[in-house]
This record gives sequence, C-alpha cells and structure tokens, in this order.
Amino acid sequence: MRLCEMAKRFLGAAPGCALALMLAGCSTMQSLSGAPRPGYQPDGSYVLTAHEEGEGCRALQERSLGLQGEMQKLSNEAVRQMQEVPQTIASAWGRLFGEPGQGVPAVEEYNEAQAESAAVSRAMVRNGCNGQSVETASIKH
Repeated sequence: MRLCEMAKRFLGAAPGCALALMLAGCSTMQSLSGAPRPGYQPDGSYVLTAHEEGEGCRALQERSLGLQGEMQKLSNEAVRQMQEVPQTIASAWGRLFGEPGQGVPAVEEYNEAQAESAAVSRAMVRNGCNGQSVETASIKH
C-alpha cells in the first residue's frame, strides 16, 4: 500500500515538475538566443519592461531621482569597500588582476543602477518628458 501511495504522489507531482522544467528551458533558450529581456543585461545595459517604458513623466522622474540617490550612496559605499581588506579570495583576486572596481560589491551594484538610470533617461526622452536631466553621481577615488 505504501508503495502505491508514493507512486501516486510522484505521478501527481510529475506535471508540476514538467512545467517547471519547460519554463526553465524557455528562459534558458531566451538567454541563449541573445534576445534582450527586461532587467540588467550581460553587456552592462539595462532594458525596461513594456510597462516601465509606458510610465508617465512624473513616475519616470521619481524613479530617476531615486536611482540617483541610490548611486550616491553606492558611490560612498564603494569608496569605503575599496579601502577595506577584501573579505574573500575571489574579491582579492578580482582587485589584483581584474578591471578597476572588480571584487567590490558596491561597484557592481553602482554599475547596475547607472545602467538602469540611463534606460530611464532614454525612456523620458522617448516619452517627451521636459524635465531637466539629473546630475549623475560618480565614484571618486
């Protein structure tokens, strides 16, 4: 009897597992195809969703200002992290042999926020928003 119950549970879970595998396969195929999907891209750019692209000027400007504030905080955090001893071998290796800022988590987060900010700015231009461009925060060594 117990074996039969286990078989029923397995067969009941099989459709869910199959669906999960198919969805995972679709996202993998999309990334293999090189088609951009919303979010941070491997080339360092950022793609907004269709909903984000269609937001009004006020929402886009608020998002831009929020990203600028985040970038300012990350800039300060990056300077602090660069002055600290690396916490892992990977981050130490990245700092020694990688690009400037590699192995510093705040720099990676800053780069993502900067790419998103650029995407929001492009959306503002496309949507005809008359707001002034916001000064971009930068990391000062």
